[in-house]
Amino acid sequence: MRPPDAAAFVTARAPRRLSVVARLGALIAAIGALAVVSILASMTVAELASGQARAINLAGSLRMQSYVIAATLADGEHGALLERALSGFDERYAAQALTTALPASAEASIRLAYDDVGLFWAQTFRPYAEAAPEPDRDARNRLTADLVARIDHLVALIEHNLESRLQTLRLVQGISLFLLLVLGGVVVHQINRQVRAPLGELLTCAHVVRRGDFSVRAAPRPPDELGQLGEAFNYMVEDLSRSYSQLETRVEEKTRELARSNQSLELLYRTTRALSEADLTQDSLLKVLNEVERLAGVRAGALCADPGDGRPLVVLATDMDTDLVARLPLDGPPSAAPAALQVLPALSYAGDGALITVPVSDGVRSLGRLFLQLPDSAPPAEWQTPLLETVGRHVGAALANARRHEERHRLALLDERAVIARELHDSLAQSLSYLKIQVTRLQNLLARQSVSDPVGDVVRELRDGLNEAYRQLRELLTTFRLRIDGRGLTAAIDDSVREFSQRGGLAIHLSNRIAGLELPAGREIHVLQIIREALSNIERHARAHTVDIVLERLDAGDLRVCIDDDGVGIGEQPAPPRRFGIAIMHDRARSLDGALTVTARTDRGTRVELCFPAEPPAPHSPRGISP
Repeated sequence: MRPPDAAAFVTARAPRRLSVVARLGALIAAIGALAVVSILASMTVAELASGQARAINLAGSLRMQSYVIAATLADGEHGALLERALSGFDERYAAQALTTALPASAEASIRLAYDDVGLFWAQTFRPYAEAAPEPDRDARNRLTADLVARIDHLVALIEHNLESRLQTLRLVQGISLFLLLVLGGVVVHQINRQVRAPLGELLTCAHVVRRGDFSVRAAPRPPDELGQLGEAFNYMVEDLSRSYSQLETRVEEKTRELARSNQSLELLYRTTRALSEADLTQDSLLKVLNEVERLAGVRAGALCADPGDGRPLVVLATDMDTDLVARLPLDGPPSAAPAALQVLPALSYAGDGALITVPVSDGVRSLGRLFLQLPDSAPPAEWQTPLLETVGRHVGAALANARRHEERHRLALLDERAVIARELHDSLAQSLSYLKIQVTRLQNLLARQSVSDPVGDVVRELRDGLNEAYRQLRELLTTFRLRIDGRGLTAAIDDSVREFSQRGGLAIHLSNRIAGLELPAGREIHVLQIIREALSNIERHARAHTVDIVLERLDAGDLRVCIDDDGVGIGEQPAPPRRFGIAIMHDRARSLDGALTVTARTDRGTRVELCFPAEPPAPHSPRGISP
């Protein structure tokens, strides 16, 4: 465990020694002091040297002034010009720049040489220059040479003194430079050993940590600032290691959640696209099931629709085994439809897992259930439940839209047929009625006159043809007025069976084994019309007493409609002229992509058999499917 205060822990772990900053500060302060001493000494010597240089210049100007006085005396000048030359010498000799450069001690050689020049000037040279009546070249030259020699001695002493001071300055600067170099070397060594090396080690460790390796640690050091920094670095790396481990765990969790979210979005996108881009057929529903199985992690599924009226659920699409489908709980009442996902006990089937049922609804009413088999007996994961419920709502909305579309299509088709029926009634039916009246009048007129038998036969055939055409037109109008309401094809067949039973006295037995299956509106009309046309032919021509109607689904997925009667049978004779009922039935069968056969039964009567696919081929697929 890390102590509460790492800095206090580091400070207390060993006796505190002088810090790196203090040691380096002391050395730098010493370097600064030496630099200041060297600079002050240089400034002092430079100032003194400047005064000595001015003194040398003035002393040299005394020598020049001596030659000026000698030259004035040689020219025989004893007036103002000589006086100015003598005053100039006095001014230069007494100048402050020269006297300031003289040492304070009276025993100093420079002071003695200065006094000697002044004494020789005041006692010898000046009196001679003022008193000489005529130029005495030898005396003048000798005195001038003596004065100049004394001045040269003074200048030499001043120069020597200046050189001594400069030598002292060089010595001080040399010593200072040496000490500065020594101290600088010590500082560089200390910085290299106590600062650069530890900082370099920490920097190397930081680069290692930056690459994600948290096992590196800084080496122990004395408890100075850098030692404490190394300890703090080690504690920081430990904290980072723990935080990084926790962060990696959280990142893995978030990554899994993100992957699941992406998987859920992909499933919803694929489901929505499969339900909206193509017609809602068994293949599209099976494609949705496959996507759910692939992306939601289930083994198999079955989509079942609720036909209503308390009847069992109808399987619309499934990829489950047949034995497993047979064990699905399809017989529950509508009130038992779940409002949310439920987990059912595993079915007694080899290798099966838990079974879950997902409600399929459009948000208002239940439209069926989606049965899914999990890989094992464990309940669905937390993220699977809302995803599968959303899929159920999407499928329910698609089924509801398909039903609404089919209903609109059915209503439009029925409205169109009603319009055609009205037009036929108002036009062709009236014309046929008028022709029947005229043929009757013609027949009555011909009966009053003696006409040949061929003419009477033609009139009778014309009358029979008009009667047959009028009867077929009335049947056609009746057919066009048929309506398949929201109860579906099953209810329309039941109504037709009751109608023909009551009208013709037939004992009609109906075995509807495809109850709950609804076809597109156009296909329902064709199936119903074929059944009605067969019943109409039986009523008019078969002289039958019993009719058996069977509707069933074959193993290949096709639908079969079989109508048997116990009448006189169809025989081998050709169909009567101007009778188009069977031909129209064949045309309707071809419209269903199926086949119609009319055969005589072996015992007695006729069999009308219609076989057609439950769903048309893909290019002619209906807009929707209704369970």
